[in-house]
Amino acid sequence: LNILKSTIQDMEKERDFYFGKLRNIELICQEKEGEGDPTLQRIVDILYATD
Repeated sequence: LNILKSTIQDMEKERDFYFGKLRNIELICQEKEGEGDPTLQRIVDILYATD
């Protein structure tokens, strides 16, 4: 049971780590929104895709 709890904690830590990175990318894209950069628009499209 302790191994399972430890695994869950590790997975949650990794999830939060990558979520933070994605959030930072989202903020950068929002700052640059409207500049007409097709690469940034593609990144935003990927971030907000629901599939």
